[in-house]
Amino acid sequence: MAQKVSNARLVKVTLLALWFTLKNLFRKPVTVQYPIVKRPIPERWRGGTFALTTDKETEEENCIGCKLCEKICPSGVIAVEMEKHGGRGWAKSFILDLQGCLQCELCVQVCPTDAIVMLYGMEAPVTRREDLILDKEKLMANEGLYQAAWATGLKLQNLHEPKK
Repeated sequence: MAQKVSNARLVKVTLLALWFTLKNLFRKPVTVQYPIVKRPIPERWRGGTFALTTDKETEEENCIGCKLCEKICPSGVIAVEMEKHGGRGWAKSFILDLQGCLQCELCVQVCPTDAIVMLYGMEAPVTRREDLILDKEKLMANEGLYQAAWATGLKLQNLHEPKK
């Protein structure tokens, strides 16, 4: 009896698989021929790379070296070394290791000066692990390479304020 049930089930599953194959046989394929054809990125997508921003008027970096991004990072991949001169704090060094980054965007959310932003830069394949460690120079250069994502720290902080 058990053998008949398993044979009947096998026939049913086989017919179901054939029906599914025939149903999809003449459908248009959904494969995208990347990099020739690129899929649109959703507006609130996150998962690209990061950049340190500069003030457009003064050409000074926005990072004041407050280390809030370093403190809130759940994976601890951000290291900031601060220095003070000219009455203001600066990031002497800023290192972000993309190998362990969770892409949680918490560092962007807590930044009081919108110094760190996420970018839409998906096309950055690397062949060495060292290329996934972004120092201050690489982060500053990324600002001009890719478009900034929709969220900045001040925009995200305003979303959490109570409505009046």
